[in-house]
Amino acid sequence: MTEIDTEQPFDIPEPRLRSLYDYWHSKMHGSALPARTDIDPLEMKEWLGNLMLIEFHGDVSSYQIRLDGTNLEHYYGTRRTGFGVEKLTSEEERHLLMEQYSAVLDAKRPAYYEAEFTNSDGVYSRQAKLILPLSADKEKVDMVLVRIYFRPTDQAEAF
Repeated sequence: MTEIDTEQPFDIPEPRLRSLYDYWHSKMHGSALPARTDIDPLEMKEWLGNLMLIEFHGDVSSYQIRLDGTNLEHYYGTRRTGFGVEKLTSEEERHLLMEQYSAVLDAKRPAYYEAEFTNSDGVYSRQAKLILPLSADKEKVDMVLVRIYFRPTDQAEAF
């Protein structure tokens, strides 16, 4: 995991993720986190297929997927909008996500990840992921905006 300092420039190696980070950063209020109401879906058309919006209800294990992009639905093979942890594909994925989301909720900062894991179909995949915190009260992270790109691990090209 790479925790991102929002006060300093950060080199996100995946340009498709960098563009979303720049958009999110432009919605900050000084050093305060943007809220869901600051994010305009009409401004995000280019990212929607690989985007998730997740709302947390208390701790990290209690959340609901509010938006699951069509590319992500295709990859996972199921519609996950409206569901939470119970709809995740594998124990390995559940553990990985709880760890990633906890880090962002606790630090109140974005994070960039590259990971390998096995999905429910037994396919090893590499994942590049950017997790961006959102806060309705500018204090507590209550939602995250997530952009993900996958590729099988045997492919040589970049994400």
